[in-house]
Amino acid sequence: MKRATLVILSMLLSGSALAQTYSNANLNGKYSTQFGLVETNTWSKTFACPANLTITFTASNSGNSWTGVYGTFTFDGKGNFSFSGTGIGRPDQTASANTMSVTWNSSCQIVSVNGGSIVYLAPTAKTGTGTYSVKPNGTGSLTSASITPPITFILAATNSVGISATALLTNAQTNGKSIGSGIAVRQ
Repeated sequence: MKRATLVILSMLLSGSALAQTYSNANLNGKYSTQFGLVETNTWSKTFACPANLTITFTASNSGNSWTGVYGTFTFDGKGNFSFSGTGIGRPDQTASANTMSVTWNSSCQIVSVNGGSIVYLAPTAKTGTGTYSVKPNGTGSLTSASITPPITFILAATNSVGISATALLTNAQTNGKSIGSGIAVRQ
């Protein structure tokens, strides 16, 4: 039993001696990326009774949608990055509200309410620059005025020269929950 314990302890010590220490240099080059999150969106509209325009009713509705961005990050290995991509799945609040309807009777009482549905904006170009920081354990964060909340990551694989081949992405915790995730793969 002592011999088995010594062998296991020896293996653990030799493995920890070989553990990689990461830095900004490990994230270098162009990476294809996709990042998405689920959001709850709300929309509302006020309707007036056709028989008496002073009687109104405000209807509201909500729905979940997936919002995402895909494109490329370019990291310089020194803590700076640029981003170019396309944002998809953003809801159009006004158009969503315009899908709603209210049916009134002749006494201006509501008979039915149709809450409508989510209408999406067209895809939009996204660009930006920012900084990143890689900790010795391979975790880190991206900070940019065009990316909110900031994205955190963990380097998931490195090639033979120490450049990360993959980074797993998530956004900062909100109310104790991560609400978005993605991946960046070196091209």
